Amino acid sequence: MDGFLNPASVALIGVPRQSGVGAYNNLEMMLRYGYQGKIHVIHPKVPNILGFPTFPSVEALPEVPELAVISVGRDRVLPVFKQCAQKGIRNVIVISQGFADADEAGAELQRELVETARRFRVRVLGPNTMGVLNAFSHFSTAFLDLPKDPSPPPLSLVAQSGVLQVGIESFTGRIGKAIDIGNGCDVHFADVLPYLERDPQTEIIVLHMEGIQRGREFLRAAARMAGRKPIIVFKTGRSKAGAKAALSHTGSLVGEDAVFDAAFRKAGLVRVRNMVELRAACKAFLNFRPMEGPALGVATATGACGIMTADACEDQGLQPAPFPESARSALENPRIAWHRLGNPVDLWPLGMVGGSFTEVLEKTCNALFESDHVHGILVIAPVMASSLHDNLHLPETTRRIQERNTGKKPLAFWLYGDGAQDEAPRLDAMEGVACFASIDEAVLGLSATYRYRQIQQNPPRVEMLEERSEPGAARLEAPEGIVTGTEAEKILRSYGIASAPGLVTRDASQAAQWAESVGYPVVLKILSPQWLHKSDRGGVVTGITDRSSLERAFSDLLERFRQTSPDDCLVGIQVQKQLSGKELLLGISRDPQFGPVVLVGMGGIYTEVFRDVARGIAPLEREEADRLLRSLRIYPLLQGVRSEAPVDLSAVTETLLALSRLAMDHPEIAELDLNPVFANDQGCFAVDCRVVLSSG
Repeated sequence: MDGFLNPASVALIGVPRQSGVGAYNNLEMMLRYGYQGKIHVIHPKVPNILGFPTFPSVEALPEVPELAVISVGRDRVLPVFKQCAQKGIRNVIVISQGFADADEAGAELQRELVETARRFRVRVLGPNTMGVLNAFSHFSTAFLDLPKDPSPPPLSLVAQSGVLQVGIESFTGRIGKAIDIGNGCDVHFADVLPYLERDPQTEIIVLHMEGIQRGREFLRAAARMAGRKPIIVFKTGRSKAGAKAALSHTGSLVGEDAVFDAAFRKAGLVRVRNMVELRAACKAFLNFRPMEGPALGVATATGACGIMTADACEDQGLQPAPFPESARSALENPRIAWHRLGNPVDLWPLGMVGGSFTEVLEKTCNALFESDHVHGILVIAPVMASSLHDNLHLPETTRRIQERNTGKKPLAFWLYGDGAQDEAPRLDAMEGVACFASIDEAVLGLSATYRYRQIQQNPPRVEMLEERSEPGAARLEAPEGIVTGTEAEKILRSYGIASAPGLVTRDASQAAQWAESVGYPVVLKILSPQWLHKSDRGGVVTGITDRSSLERAFSDLLERFRQTSPDDCLVGIQVQKQLSGKELLLGISRDPQFGPVVLVGMGGIYTEVFRDVARGIAPLEREEADRLLRSLRIYPLLQGVRSEAPVDLSAVTETLLALSRLAMDHPEIAELDLNPVFANDQGCFAVDCRVVLSSG
């Protein structure tokens, strides 16, 4: 990647003859950005551009450049690219559009580009890209005149759109390095992360992601560095349109974005969900050490904004810190005995009575910072442009506060009033201080640093993401690719997953004898590869309490199957002991990029109505399995409410871990659905199982 971001020499192919306004001349932009390396311009028709002598072709170059940048029409890209490869250029950026981003013809051109690159061992960035930006070495391949940060921040961006380079101020605020992978035909996130891991100029990494390639490799690269360098990921495309339909409940519930969420947690990434949160997180990481805990001290000139902050904290996983009682006597004013302090600290009455708002603010911040139970402070203060309010200016007060902030805890500001815009840059320039555009952005940013601190305290284990060198067990087979009934139960038993006692038969008398031996009530179910959702088709009868009821229900089920599915295959009728307990759904689905996903959630007939589910990337560790359970909305019910006994949560956890092992051992399992699973104080029992195998 260093050849892309810090090349000693560059060949530019497709430079416009014109320069100036409206020319979008990348040579002109490169010079304006300050690049000091050697530039070779290839143009077949003019002798020079902007004073640089041109060469008619790549073959005519007197030396092999370290990087080539191609900006020609898509139909000319392949011939030029082959010239670069044959010349020995090993790094190529294809700015040109119209490939897989356009139509099938473009997709075919991109496939040919990739084949050529692999044949010649050339690395390609793009196509459809803005290229790279490196403010440290004054290098940019953009065809727009981008601003150059005079003091580049240690923040590197990897994006799937050039808009994040063009709109720096709107997205990340500042950038030290940027890589636009565009269509990602070759260089992708998994290639860039190892470089950024080693790069001493990168301390913070931001990813703008629309999709992923080599997902498991990406997760391993991210997990290796997550505890040392924060990785902020802005994943777009969260809509339901990304979720796939599937044969099982599990498959339909494991939507694309939910899997990305689980993968990011597994690898220790800090996810943000919109532009506002992205900008807030970037600013917080650039200015603050991570919050050591969730407790926020709030010093505000208005009680209304204190309430807003408390609401924002609850939304973002922070909480108001306890007010330090040791500071009460020093801060409270006996002239307004009615004004009892708490957190948020309402400063204005104290400032009005005491004569100095900034003096009260300083005392309050010092007291909050001295408390071990305060992990950061948000100050909400007015700044007015009028000279009558010069007493409200904050830089000197803030400087003194920071001198006593020996713990280097974050100090965030939201300023309001007509002087705020001029005041904010003065505070932003101070170490450990940042001004945000709103209370919500301040809390979003602080919360992101706290989430990262939790990752640092419990970093991801890279070994949990390693690929297996060989399968863990013999491949499962089934005539139609679907395993149900007793064959599915055998698979479960081999992994220690308990299932409800049952028998499969076509004889009502045999079913009745079995029911009498185990005791009523029992359940009857049609077993057929074509009846995956048998409840929806009337293929399940519950609450059978005696022999006559069983025989009648047995006969009714056989008749229903014959009438509605004369051409389907009937395995038999399953009679099962009817269990009681909380109904859960457990399952496995296989994501094409991240591999096996384990799911747990509310089960039964309302599974897809309430969609109370949690997902984890296999293999799961016990702590992950426990966290998945705790994240469910029905978790309090599992713990027991009122007079109900709690379910055996350890048994549910063991079942999740067993499913994780099953998923890792059998990559041929596309989907596995246990619904319902009855969890009670005696254990966790699968009542119905279906396994969908991949054809590959």
